[in-house]
Amino acid sequence: MPASEFAVRSNGTIDISINGIRITGIFPYIDEKALAAHSITVSADSVRYEAEAGVVTLRVSSSDGLIVLSTEIEGCSNAHDIEPAGMAVIEGAEKVYIQGFGMGGPSGIFRAGDGEHVSHGIIGLGGRSGEGAAAVYTADHTRFGSVYRVSSCPSMFRDGWSPEDPSLGRCSCLFSAGFNLEGTASGRTVLPDIYFAGGDDLASCMHDAAERIAARAHARIHDKSTYHWCSWYYYYENFSQGHLEDLLRGLEGNDTGFRHIQVDAGYTDHIGDWLIFNHRYPGGLRQASESITEAGYEAGIWIAPFMIGDMSQTYRDHPDWIVRNRDGSPRTVFTSYTEPKLWGNTDNDYYILDVTHPGAAEYLREVFRTYRGYGFTLFKTDFIMWGMADSSLVSRYDDSLTSVEVLRMAFKIIREEIGEESYLLASIAPFMPLVGIADGMRIAGDIGAKWDGPYGPANLLHELPYDNYFNNIFWQNDPDAVILRDFATHLTDDETMSLALLQALSGGIVTTSDPVHELAQSRRDLLDFIRPDEAVRAGFPYLADEREEIVITHTLHDWNLLYALNPSDHPISVHYDLAEIFGTRALFQYRLSREDDDVIMPGRGSFFSGVLAPHESVLLFITEEPLTVKPTDLWHRTQVNSR
Repeated sequence: MPASEFAVRSNGTIDISINGIRITGIFPYIDEKALAAHSITVSADSVRYEAEAGVVTLRVSSSDGLIVLSTEIEGCSNAHDIEPAGMAVIEGAEKVYIQGFGMGGPSGIFRAGDGEHVSHGIIGLGGRSGEGAAAVYTADHTRFGSVYRVSSCPSMFRDGWSPEDPSLGRCSCLFSAGFNLEGTASGRTVLPDIYFAGGDDLASCMHDAAERIAARAHARIHDKSTYHWCSWYYYYENFSQGHLEDLLRGLEGNDTGFRHIQVDAGYTDHIGDWLIFNHRYPGGLRQASESITEAGYEAGIWIAPFMIGDMSQTYRDHPDWIVRNRDGSPRTVFTSYTEPKLWGNTDNDYYILDVTHPGAAEYLREVFRTYRGYGFTLFKTDFIMWGMADSSLVSRYDDSLTSVEVLRMAFKIIREEIGEESYLLASIAPFMPLVGIADGMRIAGDIGAKWDGPYGPANLLHELPYDNYFNNIFWQNDPDAVILRDFATHLTDDETMSLALLQALSGGIVTTSDPVHELAQSRRDLLDFIRPDEAVRAGFPYLADEREEIVITHTLHDWNLLYALNPSDHPISVHYDLAEIFGTRALFQYRLSREDDDVIMPGRGSFFSGVLAPHESVLLFITEEPLTVKPTDLWHRTQVNSR
């Protein structure tokens, strides 16, 4: 077969082939059951299925090297899910690249046929022996969420038999692609197109698909990486106006390079009372913003726009502003009845703001308008997934909208009030619906000052490599705060450096919460070393190779960078062919050290080998000419001389 080809079969199924990966027997499913069509009309490029549940029409076409599957439905008003491609057979795929729904994933690369793998918005299929790959995705995420599944074949398929066509032979796994209608479809509905795109490998396929999704959504990308200070990961909810003023005094005369100083949670006694400030801010948030701007920084603020506490004035005055269950009871997403109370607040139950209610929408608008009027220009919006309550399970003022539409309605209000010039950072958020809306996106769970435990970097270490294909394409990825302090921490020196370099080299947002003026000089030097500059895109050359270590590369004007981190609890041996990675043989290598020694250059070499201790990393500056002075930052050749 050619690189990309499709065929509509006489039995009403569709076959698609991309780069040797075949998806055969495509047929529509509704709510996980094959459409019971009493009439099927087939043409060269379409199939119309008429059933008691409704009418489904599939059209397949080819454009610019892509195969496009288009879907139109009529009726189907009671359907929660529709899969235009349901339980199709995949042949020729060895690996699956899945994308998590949002922050925390799970994302990753897995072997096809090994269990079930669910992906959101996009999925990658890798050919056998690493030859060829395909990405399947939707570019329109303004109304419906799209979900892809690859699962092991039932035994009857593995034995070489198919109820549709015994000639299909053995299959390795089954493929489904569909949409969450949430029971909101009525009348005639045109669903987003599903694209099938080929590429040389999984990473490039996912990258190219991300570029197309970003173009369709008019993604908000920036030339500079955002670099700011956030109050949460050292002071947590205890940060106050007094702490802020102490910090700003401590930063006087220090060229930190921070653009924003951001105040996090702790300024209200009840979540949802965003304009009622507590004792920590006697002058309110206007005073906090003014203090920050007078010190020469831009002001940032944290807010959870969908969260409403049961003790808040907002809820007590407006109980009709919350999302409810179908039986009329409040939709409770979180409870806090025992210690520790969430953020020290006295709220017991936490509800969801119903932004489809005109009064609630106007309140949301007033809050962000007020904050922007105070002078805030960075808005860290948190717990955004709360706004994605499935519309088939809850009751809102307007029940006709999907959860995606509700979410985007809220963010349209927010963007209108904060202006195009403000930076909008989303956290605990779904990914695809916010492309074109968010400037930055948290990709992994909260990190703390300890390697193990619930706030260790395990989720960050897993998610960062697999979410990097869309970094600086959809938005700037936020891997979470860099912990640099040499006090109030259980991180070793090696662990601190490993995580700081990992987060900086990923090319996304860099932020810290540590009192910079209280850090040891070596830790301040490390902060200067990882300071971001122009937005960059990292390489992950071994992403699909099932290695234990994380490897990141950068090809820069003055030097190349190779970074490797051992995230495991045991030593590992590493070996890299630099000529293979960078395309140039016999290069000079400089290994970054935590010591203050001058640079010591080995001779030319095309390989690097070594043993990495648990949680240890190595960073190599690779140059064509030897360095004589130790580099003082990642991205520029400052204080460097060449012989």
